[in-house]
Amino acid sequence: MRIVFCPILGYSPLHRRAMAERMKKSLASLATAALLLAPGSAGAAPAPRPWKIAILVAQSGPSETQTNRGFRDGLKALGYVEKKNVAIEIVDVKGDSAALKSAAAELVNKKVDLIFTSGTRATQAAMEATKEIPIVFRHPADPMDLGFVKSMQRPGGNATGVAAFSGRTTEKRLEILKDLVPDVRRVHIFYDSNNPFARANFAATRAAAEKLGLEVADHSIKSPEELKTALNALQKKDGDAIFEVSDDLVESQAELIFDTARQKSLPTMFEGSDWAIKGSMLSYGANYYQMGRQAAAMANKIFRGQSPKNLPAERAAKYDLMINLRMVNAIGLTIPPEKLKKADKIIR
Repeated sequence: MRIVFCPILGYSPLHRRAMAERMKKSLASLATAALLLAPGSAGAAPAPRPWKIAILVAQSGPSETQTNRGFRDGLKALGYVEKKNVAIEIVDVKGDSAALKSAAAELVNKKVDLIFTSGTRATQAAMEATKEIPIVFRHPADPMDLGFVKSMQRPGGNATGVAAFSGRTTEKRLEILKDLVPDVRRVHIFYDSNNPFARANFAATRAAAEKLGLEVADHSIKSPEELKTALNALQKKDGDAIFEVSDDLVESQAELIFDTARQKSLPTMFEGSDWAIKGSMLSYGANYYQMGRQAAAMANKIFRGQSPKNLPAERAAKYDLMINLRMVNAIGLTIPPEKLKKADKIIR
C-alpha cells in the first residue's frame, strides 16, 4: 500500500485554515505576475538586457522638455527603471537639420530597440533612416497629412504615436484670443516657409482668421536670423497680436518673441498648453506632458510584442488653456475675473 503524506493534515484546524489562506495568496501572486508578463499588459516588458530607447529631438523647447518628461515618467510608472531594465539616450541636434539626418542614421547603426521622436522634423528624419526599428512619435498635428501613418487605426508601417491635431484647435484658439482680447483685429503669424507642415498650418490659420473677421499679417521666414529681423521691423498698430502656428523653428525662438511682445505691448497666443509658463500671454492646446505619458504606454505595448503597424495612433487626451497674468499686466491689458475663470491654469 502506498502512503501519501499531506502536511496540512498534521496540523490543527486553525493551523490548516491559516496555511490554506497563505497558499491562496501565493497562487494569487503568481496569477498577478503571469498577467503582468502577458503581451499588451501594463507592467514593464521583460528582456535579457535593458531596452535601448533613443529620444530624437530637432531642437529642445518647452514642448519637447514637457513631452520627454512625461515619457520618462510614464515609463517609470510602468515599471521601467533607467540603467536597470531600460537605457535612454537623448539626441538633440539643436536645430541643425543636416545633423538630424546623420543622428537618425547613427541611432539605426546602434541598433536601438525604439526611437521616440518629438516634433515633425525629428519624426521625418527617423522614418527616412529606418523602416525596421519601431518609432513612436509626438506630433503636433494630423500624422496622416505627412504620411507618418496610413490611418489612425492601422498605421501600417514602423511608426505610430500621439498627435495633437493642432489644425483642429486653430479656430478655437482664435476665438479664445478674441474673447479675452476683444479689441484684436490683426494677427501677426511667423512661420518657416521651408517647412511644409508650417506652411499648411499658416494657410489653415489664415482661412480661420478671415472667417472670424481678423486680418492676417504674413511673416514667412527661413532662419532664426530672418525671424529676428522681422520682429525688429514689426510696426505695431492698435488691435495687433502675435498668433503662433506650430513650427519647430519659431518655437525655438520663443523667448525672443515674448521679449518683443513685451517691448511692443503685443498679446501673444501660442499652441500647446505650456507656453504661457514660458512667457506667452495665452496658450491653448494639447498637454505635452500627458502626450509623453501616452507615448510611454505605446512603447510598452511594442516591447510586449505589438507591431507599430497594428498599434492605433492616438489623439492627445488633454487640452488646457493657460493665462499668464504677469504678461497681461506687463503689456497693459485687463482680463475680467469672470473670463479668467475659463483658464485651466493662471500664471500669477
